[in-house]
Amino acid sequence: MNSLPSDTFTRLLRIERERQRISQAELARRMAGTLGTNVDPTAVTRIEQQTRAVRLDEAVAMATALGVPLAALLAEDQVGENEALKQRYLVELAAAQRQWEQSRQEIGRLTSLIQSLSVPRSGSVDQEDH
Repeated sequence: MNSLPSDTFTRLLRIERERQRISQAELARRMAGTLGTNVDPTAVTRIEQQTRAVRLDEAVAMATALGVPLAALLAEDQVGENEALKQRYLVELAAAQRQWEQSRQEIGRLTSLIQSLSVPRSGSVDQEDH
């Protein structure tokens, strides 16, 4: 028996949310930002448990909140799944590159501070000489 698109969506939604280590409450909070309205965290729970249908605008908000294309949460075939994985990895790569650049800048800042403290001060006198 073929699974319905909603079955695939809820399964892939949960997998992606857990892969990103995002709680259902956090996903609801992010969705609320996209939708411009409050989203009860139990709505995400009920959607994942398939005790509540997901609306299209919610599905789009969920994909946006997870940083994946909506198609990535609907792809059942291997080619579609590979493309979805590729898109996810590209998003992760971009985030890692941003984090690396921030770390590189922080290393430069700290190195400069350390170097400025390591320069001997001219005219300083040892306390023992007095």
